[in-house]
Amino acid sequence: MKPLAATRILDLTRLLPGAVCTMLLRDLGAEIIKVEDPRAGDYARWMPPLIDGMGAFFRSSNGGKKSIAIDLKAPAGQAVLHKLVEGTDVLIEGFRPGVTARLGADYETLKAVNPRLVYCSLSGWGQSGPYAQVSGHDLNYIARNGVLGADMTLGTPGAQVADVGGAYVAVMGVLAALLKRHRTGRGDYVDVALSEAAMPLALAAWVGSQSPPVDSGFISLRGESACYRVYWTADDRQVALGAIEPKFWANFCRAVGRPDWIEQHQDRSRQPDLIDAVAALFKTKSADEWAALLDDADCCFSRVISPAQLLDDPHIQARGMVGVTEAGIPWMRSPIRLDKAEKEIYPAPKHGENTSQILAEIGYTDAEIGQLLSDGIIRQAP
Repeated sequence: MKPLAATRILDLTRLLPGAVCTMLLRDLGAEIIKVEDPRAGDYARWMPPLIDGMGAFFRSSNGGKKSIAIDLKAPAGQAVLHKLVEGTDVLIEGFRPGVTARLGADYETLKAVNPRLVYCSLSGWGQSGPYAQVSGHDLNYIARNGVLGADMTLGTPGAQVADVGGAYVAVMGVLAALLKRHRTGRGDYVDVALSEAAMPLALAAWVGSQSPPVDSGFISLRGESACYRVYWTADDRQVALGAIEPKFWANFCRAVGRPDWIEQHQDRSRQPDLIDAVAALFKTKSADEWAALLDDADCCFSRVISPAQLLDDPHIQARGMVGVTEAGIPWMRSPIRLDKAEKEIYPAPKHGENTSQILAEIGYTDAEIGQLLSDGIIRQAP
């Protein structure tokens, strides 16, 4: 039995962070019910690329969940949500602070309905502070939390660092609150700020910036040390060298025929010239040629690959981490592995696919469901 079996979670979020959070909780065995607006639903449903009219990302991150479409702006829709919350363990929302109060879906309101409810808010800046109402996306969050500034290149990351980091922190918060409820019998409120979730990624750079400069023992994780950088190869591909420890740097230097570089490893004054020399060296061979030379040299060397190349990576394939279905839908298994569980591939729900089923389960009659449909309070997928 999975650890979250018989745990019902309502997902009021849209787009990336909430979807990844509840995807991970789904893989732990929870029943996930997406609560969507009857009109637009989760915006990710319609974001290209589309597969059979549904966004590929939505399909990949929302498989195995149920969808109920309720108009939470209407009092009748709020009443449906409150009835649903009575038998719910966890609610996760991703609105800007203050919105759920207008929808009758805030923690204080729902705690009165179900004192055992674990309620998690996912927002960019958190529920308090001067930025709480400021709009933003992943790039803004990592710009203001030190992560982007820790990167000496100041490029635009290809990955959504704060969004996915926030999803993981939300999972931890929800699990911790469920454990506390098991001990106390009471629910709790979890406030997750995406900007704060990614902030620990800048910790090493921040600690380094607070320390006084020294003449020896210099190692930078921001690209200022030759041993820890990304380099271009002769075929315009990139490789990563992470030889922080002296033994790995020595292995690298010997493998490339430059033992004279070994003593320069932590010499601050030599790093600019050393970086140029290592960069020039890497430009003399292709990425595959360097891999043939360095993969077995035990020097923390890696080729940089694209997400599409994950399908060809032998280690990732051996671990069964990613794949593509016959319909062309990418899938990724949960990185949380318990009892050596096999991968599971789930279909994503249609917009409002489970509305009538869920309402019937919590006591609504066919006539009541029909009236709600007629009034436009709920939506049932055909």
